[in-house]
Amino acid sequence: MPVKKIRVLEMIDDASIGGGQVHVLMLAKYLDREKFEVSIACEGQGFLVDEARKLDIDVIPVSMDNRIRLKTFRKVSRIFRKSDFDILHTHGGTAGFWGRISSFFTGKPIGRIHSYHGMHYLSKNYTFPRRLRMMDQLLLSLTDKVICVCLSDYRKGLESGIVSKKKGVIIHNGIEKEKFHDVSRRAALRTSYGLDESVILFGNVGRLHVQKGQHYLLKAFQAVKSKYPNVHVWIIGEGELLCELIKLAHDLGILDSVQFLGARTDIPEILSAMDIFVLPSLWEGQPISIMEAGAAGKPVIATNIDGIADILIDGKNALLVPVKDSNALAAAMMRMVEDSGLRNHLSVSVKATVSDDFTVEKMAKKIGDLYQEIYSMRFEKE
Repeated sequence: MPVKKIRVLEMIDDASIGGGQVHVLMLAKYLDREKFEVSIACEGQGFLVDEARKLDIDVIPVSMDNRIRLKTFRKVSRIFRKSDFDILHTHGGTAGFWGRISSFFTGKPIGRIHSYHGMHYLSKNYTFPRRLRMMDQLLLSLTDKVICVCLSDYRKGLESGIVSKKKGVIIHNGIEKEKFHDVSRRAALRTSYGLDESVILFGNVGRLHVQKGQHYLLKAFQAVKSKYPNVHVWIIGEGELLCELIKLAHDLGILDSVQFLGARTDIPEILSAMDIFVLPSLWEGQPISIMEAGAAGKPVIATNIDGIADILIDGKNALLVPVKDSNALAAAMMRMVEDSGLRNHLSVSVKATVSDDFTVEKMAKKIGDLYQEIYSMRFEKE
């Protein structure tokens, strides 16, 4: 008699390309198909929807509002009334609220797991951090397990009461590291953008959002370029700050050496063309972009903040600089330009770090084990 597959719903509000969406896609792709039947609930169009359908993963379109609306509650509740899922796994604050609330009020038995992809509202000046924290504290009572992607988030969660020792677990993000080992398209890709091998190419991948600190990167790059004219920077991503960042690059007189390449799905190829990866974020959870850069063997410069400092050690496998410090960032970038030996050392070290600890197979296995634990606890007590 065949063993019943555990029916899992991965829920996230936004389908555009980003770290959370890549995480959900990799999880759905690498969970054991012999044990789990996986669906994804998210908005109806975008990167996540397109990529999931390529992998024959079921997608349930649903829009989730950041405001509390009865209409949204009804739409999300309809998912649980129509389908008998065993496990709900929510990702991010919006999906975490609507998914847990709606599944609870439908009254059907279901295991609930929530992942924090960064404790963002605990890391910046939200207008109402207390209100958000209180909401998550209440939602904890409706949740079987809470996944934190790094130790610093777990500690912050405990301190703020949105994670408990009984329910909290740390499971690192994982990537398909083998995809980032191919450098065969490096020369052709650089040539297509008018860059030869003599150019030192810095790169940044992330949403064009205040969190990612691209303003500080551009200001630092101005200082680097004034001393080393044969440098260039690619900024990969889309977001509300695009026009503002383009204007800043123009005002700094560096626009001819800065290219905004938009959102890309060929990140392994893009990374292969870069020489140095820079992530000057103001706050993070556990950035997938750093793990991808590390897997590609790119020396990394990043800010010394929670989430990043859980992975990287200054001088050992990266250069870390203070947050919001363009001068320190510029100095680190110049050091990388000047010292090819340092670049090679950090390249080898960060690649080893990622290869050992941050594989998608390990991530999916640990989360799959958690699903089975919750399923057994809720449905196999007898």
